[in-house]
Formats: sequence, structure tokens, C-alpha cells
Amino acid sequence: MILVAITLAVYLERAWVARRARKSAPPPAPASVERQSQELSFSKMEGKRTLFTVHAVRSTEYKGNSDNVLEDVHITIFGRNGERHDTMHTRSCQYSKESGRIACMGDVQMDLQSAADAARAGENAIAASARVVHVETRHVTFDRETGIAETDQPVRFVFPAGECDAIGVRYQSDLGMVRLARDVRMTLRSGQAGAGPNAEREVSVRGASLEYRRDARVLRLLGPAEAVTGTERLSAGVLDVFLDAGYHAQRLVASPGSGGAQPELRTQQARGESTVSADSFVAHFASSGWIEKVEAIGAVRGRLDRAEQKDQFEATRMDLGFWPRVQRPREITLTGDVSLRTSIPKTGETRAMQTSALRVSFSGEKENEASRPVRAETLAAASVDWTERVAAGAARPAQTKLRAERMSLDFGPQGQAQALNASGNVQMQRQIPGRPVQTATGRSGTATLAASGGWTQVELRDDVRLSEGDRRAQADRATLQRADQTAVLTGNASVRDSTMVTQAERITFLQQTWNMRAEGGVKSTELSPGKASVNLAAEPANLTADALAASSQLGRAEYKGHARLWQGSSVLEADAITLLKAPRILQASGSVRAAFPQAELPAGGGASPATATKKPGRTALWHVQSGTLTYSDTEGRAHLEKDVVAASEAETIRAPLIDLYFSRSGNNRGQQISCAFGTGGVTIEQGDRRGTAEQGEYTAAEGKFVLSGGAPTLYDGLRGTTTGRQLTFFLADDTIIVDSEKGSRTLTKHRVER
Repeated sequence: MILVAITLAVYLERAWVARRARKSAPPPAPASVERQSQELSFSKMEGKRTLFTVHAVRSTEYKGNSDNVLEDVHITIFGRNGERHDTMHTRSCQYSKESGRIACMGDVQMDLQSAADAARAGENAIAASARVVHVETRHVTFDRETGIAETDQPVRFVFPAGECDAIGVRYQSDLGMVRLARDVRMTLRSGQAGAGPNAEREVSVRGASLEYRRDARVLRLLGPAEAVTGTERLSAGVLDVFLDAGYHAQRLVASPGSGGAQPELRTQQARGESTVSADSFVAHFASSGWIEKVEAIGAVRGRLDRAEQKDQFEATRMDLGFWPRVQRPREITLTGDVSLRTSIPKTGETRAMQTSALRVSFSGEKENEASRPVRAETLAAASVDWTERVAAGAARPAQTKLRAERMSLDFGPQGQAQALNASGNVQMQRQIPGRPVQTATGRSGTATLAASGGWTQVELRDDVRLSEGDRRAQADRATLQRADQTAVLTGNASVRDSTMVTQAERITFLQQTWNMRAEGGVKSTELSPGKASVNLAAEPANLTADALAASSQLGRAEYKGHARLWQGSSVLEADAITLLKAPRILQASGSVRAAFPQAELPAGGGASPATATKKPGRTALWHVQSGTLTYSDTEGRAHLEKDVVAASEAETIRAPLIDLYFSRSGNNRGQQISCAFGTGGVTIEQGDRRGTAEQGEYTAAEGKFVLSGGAPTLYDGLRGTTTGRQLTFFLADDTIIVDSEKGSRTLTKHRVER
């Protein structure tokens, strides 16, 4: 009975378990289903290496059909070298055994990551997921033989640095490449959520198609493609985005692509729109996401159009650096055949610079600081050309060119160019219509710039030299003013032309006319006596004064303040001396004092006391004083006025007016006094002899005085007083000829020394 009971209990338990199994079992397979299984897995091998594995939770095989329906499908792709761990997941697929294709009709999600990240997922899932690339789409077909997954449906591509939407996707597992077929819209993100200098920034990118090469971590956007921020737009044939190990943007490269059109960067600024094109652009990103540097390489061209001016530049290469975090330009470097051109539509003036390397620095490092150019400097020899507006009646505009080994440009608080500094072999050339080319050189210089960009003043320093035609000038420093076309020379200043050289502490002259003012220790020397204003001797004339005002157009030079002229034996001093070149006239005024040589008496003509004691080779001089003196070189006459005194070593003539007549000596010793004629009340003194008359005449060749007019009177300590209508006395023998109403009589008395 015990055995029967146990046996019955066992049977009852088995019956109960079978009943429960029948109740929980799935419904019977349809008649068309040949076989169902809970799991299905298969892999593709290459040698001993697994390329990919397909795993389904459930597989259904239909009768008379080679296709299987797979549910909850996972495809894991390992790559040729096992370095990948890409997965593709969907709820249901249809698997064809004959073709090896898996068609997934529903939503499909792909996760692309490296094998190393997949291995670390267990240790730090958050860090590992940050490097996963997600692809979401539907209706994907996977080919077991080729390892290619593709669809023509909308796709969403998400990676740590951004996301992308497109139509159609193709994934090649053997190459590790994802290709988005068309209508690509991508957003690149940098920075962090929130406000401040590290706030998140977005770049919108569009293109015809996109390739993602997972091994190289490169996103290639095929064009026409463009990247857009709030103010910048970059267009190119191809945009390549290189990702770092954390799948953040590390580098962006813009290139022409198959179309051949140059990439172009447009920037909308408050001052206007700027455009830069080049063979390629390369943008470098910091690990935190902000742009560190942008490189433009090959045939770089740019322009900035503003209402007040238009700027253009060309170079072989441009490097643009940014301030950290604030994303403002920090420095621009242009290299290789650099050319910059600025034009002012309102005035028609232009400015152009040429060099092989140029660097421009900007402000804006702080968040609340405006970005503006601060300084530009050339890194090699450079030249700047200014073209001024066409003057009324001029056939062409005036042009100025400045060259130097180095140049730097300083900008004002509003970003306008203020001063151009040049150093090393500075050369300036100015061409004014109708004038010879003007040149100036120095070791350094500074050009002050107007708001319009043209120069207003140029200052040259250290061994400055200027020239125009046959005119030359030099000084320690020169300041050239554009408005009035003046040049101010200071420090050992010197100006020279074909006839005269002038030195002074400061010389100012008009560049257009070369009218000149000199101040401080003025000294002039006439280089060509034959072409000089005065020719008192066959030697150069020298002049000194405190100041000089000369007009090249009028041929006039006025020396003021302690003026002094000497030429040969002739010397002239006055408060002011004026030379008139065309009429060859000299004018002196104010405390005039002069010394002129006297013509020698003929041989055998006797000698006066003045000439008897003259030593051999010594020139007899007449010293004159007056208020004014006018000398005419063509007439050989000097006209003196205002308390005139003319004195030799023994004789003195005083009169309100005296004319001195000069003749050229036969031995080419220059002009010498041959005759003196005084009027207005003449007094002649010789020792204790004194003669007076209305007018008096002295003839050096005969050594005689003739007094006439009024009541000629001769006072003599020995003879007493002699009067007559005209008195003539000879210095050689003391003979006196008296001409009176009773006739002429001769008085001769020899002086005897006691």
C-alpha cells in the first residue's frame, strides 16, 4: 500500500507539471512555420578573427522560404583588427540565408565605439558613453557578405561634439566608415552650458553628404558645404572635421573639393562685411572647444567693405590666432607676397602696402573689452604707397612712396590707423605733377596718418637727406607736412643747389617751390661766383646771419640778424642783407658796416700818406658805415644812405649819400673802389685838413678829391682856409686847384717833417 501510494503521488505530480507546461507554452506554430528557436547567432570570420557577429533573441523559419524573421537583433562589428566594437540594434529583421542580407523594417540604432572604450564601459560607463557615436534611422539593410549597412530613410547622427541630420546612411564595417547620403544638417557645439566666457557655442554646418571615418575620427562634409556661426560663414567644396580621442572637434579643414572653387570666409562686423578666400582653411580647436587658430593657406585674398573706406589684401598664407575663451582675434600674420590696399571713395585717395610678412595684434582679451587692432608690424622689408586726390588742373594725382626694412602701424582707441613707424634704410619718394621727383632718406621715421588713411606728416630721423632735381638737403631730423608741402630740417641742417649751400640749426622750405626759411647760426656759401648775386671778388661769397628767408621763384634771399657777407677782401655787416639774384643786387640795412679794397694808384703817380706806408702785398681798404647800402653788380656801384662814413687809413668822407664805384682789377683780384661820390653836404678829412662842400668826388686812379656845390671850403692847419667855386686837391703832392670867379689858381705846399 505504501508503494502504491508513492507511485500514485509521483504520477499525479507529473501530470500537474505537464498541465502547467501546456498552459504556459506558446501557441502552436502556424502551418507555414517550419521551425522556431529561442536564439540565433552567426559570425563572419576572416582567418581566426571575427569581423562581426549577428545575434537574435528569437528566430522564425518559414516553410518553402529561405528567409528567417529575427527578433531583438544585435549586430556587433569588431573590424579587421578587432579595434572596433560597433553595435547595431533593432526589434525585428528579415534574414535571407541565400543572399546573406538582413533587412530591418523598423527603427535601428547604431552605437559606434572602439574596443577599448567598450572594455572600459564596465569600469566607467559615463566616461565610455561620452565617446560613443550614435546613429538613429530605420529600414536598414545589412549585407552579411560585404558588412555594409544602409538605408535611404532619414538618419540622425549624434556624437559628443554635436549632432547631424541627413537623408540616407551607408555604413561599411570593413572600412569603419559611415556615409550620410544627402541633405546633411550638422550642429557642432563647444564650451559649456550657461553664460560667461566658457558658454556653449554652436556652429551650423550644411553639406551635400558626409563621411565619418571612425578609425581616423574624421567627419568629411562634401559640398557645396558651409559652416555658419552668429557672424561668420565658411563655404567650401569639402569640410573635414578631425575629432580628438574624446570625439570633440580638434581641427576643421576647408578645401575646394572636386568643384575647384576656393573656400571663402565671410564675417559680418559692425564696420561692414569682410571676405577672405584661400586654397584651404584650417581651424584648430582647444580641448575646451574654443578656436585657437585659423590658417588660410595658398592664394589668400580678403576684403572689408565699409561706407568710408574699402580694404583689400593678398598673401600666400594667413594665420589668425584667437584670445582664449572669448573667441576674438588676438593676432593675424600674413606671409608671402603680402599686399594691402585701402581706398577712400569720398576722396579718391588710396594707400597700398607691400611686404613679405605682416603681423597685426588686437585687443579684446577680456570679456567686456572691445576687439580692435592695436598694432601692425612688418617682419621684413616693406613699402607703402599713397595716391592723393587729383588736384584741380592736374593731369595725374600726387604720389608718395615710403620704404623701410621694418614698419609698424599704431592704431587709435577707435581702431583707426594713427602712426606708421619705419626703421632701417628709410626712403621716401614724392611725385607732384609738374615737379621733379622729391626723395628723402633716413635711418628711421614716423608718418602721422589722417582718419581717411592718408598721411599728414612724415618725420625722418638720423642722417636725413632730401633731393629734388639739382637741389639737395640734409639734417639730423626732417619733418614733412603734406598740407602746406613744407619740410622742416633741424640739427646740422644744410640745403644746397647748383649755386649756393646754406647751413643752419633749423631750415624750413616749401617742397613745391623750395622757398626757404633758416634760423639759428645761418651760414651760406655761393658755389659759383660767376652765377652769384654779387661778384665782389673771384672767390665764393659767404654769408652768415641769425635767420634767412629765401624765395626760389623770386630769386631773393634775405639774411636778418647780425648779417655778414665776405667775399675776397670785401666784407659787409648789417642788421639785414638781401640778395636779388636776377638783377644781381645786394641790399643792406641797419647799422651797415663794410670794408672794400681800393684800386691802386698807377705806377709813378706818387703816393698819398695812405698809400705811401702800405706794405707790399697789402690791399688798401676803405671802411664804410651807413644806414643802408645797395650794391648793383651790373653797374659796379654801391649806394649808401643815412650818415654815411667812408674812411681809408688816412682819409675820411662823410655825407648823407655816397655812391661808391667799383672796377675790376687787372690781376683778377675782384671789385675795387675806383671812385666815390658824395652829395647832400660832404665832409672830407685828411689828418688836420678838412674840406666841406655840397658834393664831393674822390678818384682813386688820380688820388684826388673834388669839392663842389655850395661853398667848397678847405681847412688846413698850415695854409688856413681855402675857398672857391670848386676845390681840387691831390693826395700825392698836396697840390690844390682852386676854381673861382677870378679863374683858376694852383697852390702847392709840401709838408716838411720836423
